[in-house]
Formats: sequence, C-alpha cells, structure tokens
Amino acid sequence: MTALVQAGIPSPSVGVWYVGPVPLRAYGIIIAVGMVVALAWASRRYGRRGGDPDLLFDLALWAIPLGIVGARLYHVITSPEQYFGPGGDPWQAWQIWRGGLGIWGAVALGSALAALPMLAGADPADPVQQWDSTFHMNGVHAILMGGDASPFGGLHELYGGREVYYPTGWHAFVALFATPQTVVPASNVSSLVLMAVWVTGAAALVSVLTSSRTAILAAPVVAGLMPNMPADALTMYNQWPNATGTALLPGLMGLAVLVGRRFSDDWRSRPPARALARRAGQTVFLMVGALGLIGAHPSAVFSLLALLAAPLLAALVGLARSCDWQDARGRARGIAWSLVAAAVVVVPLVVLASPKIRAMGKYPRQGVSWGEGLAHMFVPFPPFAQTMGMTWWTIVQFVLLVAGLVVIAGLARLAVPGREDTVPASPGGGRMPVWPLASYLVAGSLTALAYSPSSQLRTFLLAPWYMDSRRIMGLQSLMLSVLIAVGFAWIAELARGAVARFSGQGADSGADQEGDGRGADHGTADEDEEAALLPGLPQWTVAAVLAVAALVVSGFGAFDARAWAVDYVYDSDHLGKPGMATTGELAMLRRMRSTTPEDALVVGDPIAGEAYVELLGGRKAVFPQLSAVNQDGDSQNVLTKHFNEIHTNPQVCEVVRKLGITHYYQEQDGQYYNFARSSRFPGLYNVDTSTGFELVDRGDTAVLYRITACGDVEPGGGPDAFK
Repeated sequence: MTALVQAGIPSPSVGVWYVGPVPLRAYGIIIAVGMVVALAWASRRYGRRGGDPDLLFDLALWAIPLGIVGARLYHVITSPEQYFGPGGDPWQAWQIWRGGLGIWGAVALGSALAALPMLAGADPADPVQQWDSTFHMNGVHAILMGGDASPFGGLHELYGGREVYYPTGWHAFVALFATPQTVVPASNVSSLVLMAVWVTGAAALVSVLTSSRTAILAAPVVAGLMPNMPADALTMYNQWPNATGTALLPGLMGLAVLVGRRFSDDWRSRPPARALARRAGQTVFLMVGALGLIGAHPSAVFSLLALLAAPLLAALVGLARSCDWQDARGRARGIAWSLVAAAVVVVPLVVLASPKIRAMGKYPRQGVSWGEGLAHMFVPFPPFAQTMGMTWWTIVQFVLLVAGLVVIAGLARLAVPGREDTVPASPGGGRMPVWPLASYLVAGSLTALAYSPSSQLRTFLLAPWYMDSRRIMGLQSLMLSVLIAVGFAWIAELARGAVARFSGQGADSGADQEGDGRGADHGTADEDEEAALLPGLPQWTVAAVLAVAALVVSGFGAFDARAWAVDYVYDSDHLGKPGMATTGELAMLRRMRSTTPEDALVVGDPIAGEAYVELLGGRKAVFPQLSAVNQDGDSQNVLTKHFNEIHTNPQVCEVVRKLGITHYYQEQDGQYYNFARSSRFPGLYNVDTSTGFELVDRGDTAVLYRITACGDVEPGGGPDAFK
C-alpha cells in the first residue's frame, strides 16, 4: 500500500516572541507589515496619478484604527459565547491580543462596492457642493479654530457668535484627524469610513438573527449597494451627522438584540436580582452606545426605537406573561413589565410633543402625494437618475425581498443561533424571527408618510427627521438589507439543492447548515470537504456564482446611477447643478492664502462660493454657511439687501467699518437648484466695482476685490475672529 505523504508549507516552531512582558505574535507582525507595504504602495501609485500622497496617510489614520475596531466588533458580536455566554468574561472583548480579529469583516466587499463610485468620480481635495455638507465642513473648521467641540455652542462661529445647540459628534471626530487646511479631504474620507461602519454593522446584525453564513456574507455586500444609505446619504445628500447615526444603527441594533435575548433567557432561568446583575455591564455598554447616537444626531435614537419597537414590546409582553400571576411577587413583576411596555409607547410620544422636537417639525418641507408615498414604501429610491442599472437593481432587490419575506413568514427555514430550545427544528434550521418584517414595515410607513400630503400626523411623527424622506429611507434601507440577505441565502439553498439533485447527491446537502453563528472565518477544511456537493466543488460555489450573477445583472448595484450622484455634487465644472464653485473658482479660493492678508474678512453670497473662503482660502468669511445667520441682524440685513448701494448708502460703509470687512467676493447670478442666487441676497449682486474696489484675483466668473470705497478699515478677520 502506498503511504500518504502530507504536503504543505511547514509551520515555524515558534509563533510568538517576548520583549520583556510584551508578546510579539507572528500574525500581528505580518498584518502590520502588510499595512505598511499597502500604504507605501498606494501612496506611491496615487502620487504618480497626480494626487497628493499625503492624503493616503490621512486615510490610513482613519482606516487602520477603525478597521481594527470594526474587525474586533464583528468577531465579538458573531462569537459572543466566550464573552457573554455561560462562564464568559465580557472584559475579554477588549483584549485583542488574545486573538479574534475577523479581518475580512473590516474589509468586506460591500465597503469596496459602496466606495467605488466615490473613489472613481470624486477628487478628495474638492468640497461636496451641497447645502448641508458645506455647513458641516465649516463646522469642523470652526471647532479647529475655536477649540470648542461642545454641542452647546461649539458651532457658534457659524451663527455669527450666537451659541445654539447642535450635535457635534461627527464634527468633533473629524476634527481629531484634520487640520484647518485639510478639513475638506478629512470630511470626504469620513464618508468612506462610515460606509465601512455601515456594512460591518449590517453583517453583525444579520449574524445575531441567523447562523447562515451565506446570509451573513451577503449582508455587507447588499448593504453597501443600497441606493439611499450609503449611496445617497454619503455621496450626494451628505448629511454627515445624520448619516453617522444611521451608520451606527445596525451594529447597535445587533448588540441590543443580543443583550435583550440573553437577559430574557436569564430572567426565566435565574432569580431576578441575579439576572439583572448578570447583564448590568452589557446594559451600560448599550446605553453608552445610545448616547453616542445622540452625539451623532438625536434623530438616530428615534430611528433605533422605531426599528426595535416590535421586538422590544414582544419581549416585554413575553416577560410579563411568564410571571406567575397567581403569586403576589409574580403579579408585581408582571405589572412592572407591563408598565415598562407601556412606557416604551408613551414616553416617545411625550418626547415628540416637547417644544424642541415640535420646533424641528416646523421646517418648511411639504409633502407630495399618497401615490408617491406608496411608490417609496417597499423599495426606497432617492432622486437619482433612472439609469438602466437602477432599473435592474430595483428588480433584483424586489426579487430578493420577496424571497426574504418567504423566510420571515416561516415558509422556509434558516438557522437562528442560540434558539434551538425555543424554535422548532427543521432541516434548514430554526425559524427566523418575525420582527425584522415589522421593523421594515414601520420604516416603510414612515417613508410613505414623509411623501404624503402635509398633515398634523405627518408633522408630529416625523419631526425628529425634519419630515425629510431621504433621512428616513436609511432606516428602510437597513431592514431591506437584512431581508434581502436572508432571501439571497434561501435562494442559494434552493440552488444548491437543485445542483445536488441534478448530480445525484441528494437534497440534504443543499441545506444551509454550515453556520455556527461565528462568521465565515471559523470553518475548517474537513467541514468544507464534508459539505461538498460534488467532488472538488466547495459548498459556497453556487452561492458565489449567484452573487456574481446578481451583481452583474444589477450593474453592480446601479453603479451608473451612484456614479451620477457623485458627479452631481463633486463635479465643479457644472455651474448651477447645484452650482457653487467651478474648478477655476476653487483654484482662486486656494490662492487666497497668498493673495490676501491673514486678517482679511470677505463678504459675498455664500452659495456663490464665499462659503468656501475659510475651508480653502484660510480667510475669515462674513457668512461661513449657506444661510446668512448673524448675531447682528441689522448689519446682516444691510449687507444682504443693500451692499450694492455702497456708493450711495452710508449705512453700508458703516457696517463695513464696524465688522472690519476688507474684501468682496463677486460672482455672476445663477441657479442653485430651483431658485436664482440673487433672490436670496439681492444686495450682493450687481455691485458697481468700477470705483471703490481693487482687483485682487479672478477664477472663471468669480472675482475677488479689495474694498476701498469705505476708506481705511480695521480688518475684522484673522485667527482671533474665529473665537
């Protein structure tokens, strides 16, 4: 008999070296070397293509630490037993030196597919020419210059000195990685980071709902291709604080479901005091996460509650029913749980009725029609170009959604980790929970309500989201990603079964029993060999083929439509779409560091490019955001309505000298979306610059002048003006 000879690369006898008490592990060294090589290689190639190599190092400051954090979170959430299970130690979740970095979860294909249109169509040095994004970039700049990141006044510079409340979580975080000169690229990179957070969270959420590896692997890819979040929210709309809250939702939801499930099990099997003490640490961690949502944007808390209301109420009712109502103590516990369930409904309604939330509902955003609402209710789509890719991607989404609904309805089975005791067994595993469907319908109903005709109900319920359908669609996109991932897993099971039957291997091998709730990086070669449908055909082959087919058919998730969205706000050569600054104008703004003194103070229409003076030119602007909001209302009124009367109206020069305005930013009138620029600030247009103005620089149709019409002016700009 011929002896079997094992072939392979021999492993070294030593895999860890100690420098004093500090262990140096081989795999960690290899990962670190890979990061260094990748960074050096990427920066060199980017420099050859005309980019700034330093931008890659700025990206690394984000990507490497957050990649490690994301990878660790993925491992902890998908392998919770050793941390939160019987005999587990929750504090080991922080000990990355013990291993457990699902690296693939941090660099999932979904992140790449989500980021591809932005990477291909946007220059990271150019600002997003959008209303909200301009405000937020200037907010980061204000924090860097003023040194105050508090939500209670940290952005006062944008409001002319008035201290107003505004959630500054995103601004403060970006400010950690930016300088006053790099706010724009740092903000753009934040979109890429949030995409990675979003897709990793989606994988984590699905992993606590099912142990199907197919569904877990599909989740980040599907989530990365959603047209609203992240495509619209992080490439065209760019409401970064709101998008940050939405990006954090799936991961926090997964943690909440995991903690709630284990607390419910503990409550039924242990004395109440021990059950509460056992999950106290995890509950505190969850509450800290909720505070993080508030720091990003308060509406995210309402989003979390809207999506988790169904499972939370069901769990509370279940706990109340499990109490012994014949016993006095049991009856008291049942009443307590019932009151908590009532509070889950009543407290949010009371908060919605508060003056601050009601004020958010006063935003002038009108509804459309119920027909439009119903059109967006089931498959959300932002105002993208209706390309061929978008059409096919909508069809693919709908088909996979129907498949996911079949699973949720109990007509097909996927495994649910840790619930074998309560869920009927089946060849395909336990029954999926129903609450994702309820959460999806809640989110879809809110989206439909946002498009519905204006009403008191619409204003009351949607006030936390400013009645903005594009903000609410993020919730819908999350639950749609879950359902589609599950639907894809079921279709993959059917396909594997069909291949098995066709090959004569039987249908049993087609069942998705490969998952153990720990993610795809825990399988073994023996398990894969046993699960093979055909000799040499790995179990995942059919799923991979289906995934590639779906991506190709859908044009890689409507790549053309997503690229159009990126171009819409990043292409600076299309004045009027939305139209703030052309390429030549941006160049003029960057030259301001050499063409103007450090204490220059510039006035002009912020929509026409003046809002970029501080970000790109490093000089102080009278109106650093697109809304002219100033503490001195009288001065603001004179400038916005009467500045073009500078030669005849003495009030104009009084304001110029009072504020210390040294320069005027002139631009031709044009369209910004659906209105003329001059309709907002008519006084900043049609200014006679033939006298009283000295030419400084030009950039396409934009012109920068030094004001001489008002005599000697004590400059009001400079670094001190930011404080």
